[in-house]
Amino acid sequence: MKCRRPRSPGFTPWCALQKKERIHSRTITVNSYEIDDSSLLIEGELLDERFFPSFYYSRSEFLDPGIVHDIRVEMKVTLPELEITEARAAMRKIPIEECLGVESSAGKIVGLRIKPGFSRVLKERLGGTAGCLHMATLIYHMGAAAVQGMWAALSRKREGGGTRALDYDPNILKNSCWLWREDGPFFENVKNLRGERERKA
Repeated sequence: MKCRRPRSPGFTPWCALQKKERIHSRTITVNSYEIDDSSLLIEGELLDERFFPSFYYSRSEFLDPGIVHDIRVEMKVTLPELEITEARAAMRKIPIEECLGVESSAGKIVGLRIKPGFSRVLKERLGGTAGCLHMATLIYHMGAAAVQGMWAALSRKREGGGTRALDYDPNILKNSCWLWREDGPFFENVKNLRGERERKA
């Protein structure tokens, strides 16, 4: 496998500097869909792929190159609360059939709100023997994407040229990164925007 070329000017990946062989790839894809004024559908997919024949310790045999994990999760969340109201998972490709036993564990996240502390509660509900590490990883990324989906729904230019009212909990952003630090100017601005009615183009 050839090294993937850099997308950013001035950034040269290590694999371009040294002779390397790609052995594994993990791809996580998340899409958000607006269902109606009060809910989103978040679809997530995790793919693990190996590029050479390898020994599977769980099965005690060598298998050909290909997909190791193909896990899909769908969840519905409310707006603007970002509460998970429905969730389901499908283990479409797995290294061992016993993994199918955790498909139903996706239901454990129903009622969970995507807000500060989300990753901790997610780990409590799906971590260790309670679920699947890969599924929990995917849902973590879906939570972050759901926040982006909410902003997209609120800021989307609609018929008539306006956006929706900004009715949301600013604590979703508080201290989530350097930009949104509690004592910074940007967090203060986003707090002041809460409840502001729709903007016109």
